[in-house]
Amino acid sequence: MSIRTLLLPLFAAVLLAAHAPAQSTESPPRPKTTAKKAKGKSPAQLLAAYTPKVKAALSARWAAALTPRMSEFSPGNVNVTFRLDGEGKVTDFAVSANTSNEPFAKFCEQFVRETKFETPPAGALTDGQLEIPFTFTIL
Repeated sequence: MSIRTLLLPLFAAVLLAAHAPAQSTESPPRPKTTAKKAKGKSPAQLLAAYTPKVKAALSARWAAALTPRMSEFSPGNVNVTFRLDGEGKVTDFAVSANTSNEPFAKFCEQFVRETKFETPPAGALTDGQLEIPFTFTIL
């Protein structure tokens, strides 16, 4: 087994977390109003709180899924957007950019569709779905 085969899944896992779209943990400034304040968090705040769970679900399986197929993939990024329904199931997947190769893009789709995600917060859903942009990187 070569050094590349052993180390690249580790680097890819680190890059997986590093290249995912960052979510601000800061709350936006609240407008001053005399109206009754809304209870709970905004959809943006709910999404920001849910995003680390998405990253954790993907990261947990990444190295084990990637390592056996590493030789098929070219270095690069695959930018994707996928939608989750109210139960955390993937309902849609699209590649928006690919600087790797087609086998890596197809792997990313299969990988996302097979990942079990936690149920997203209902308040973050739009028309019953939550859209997640994500970037997968391989060296």
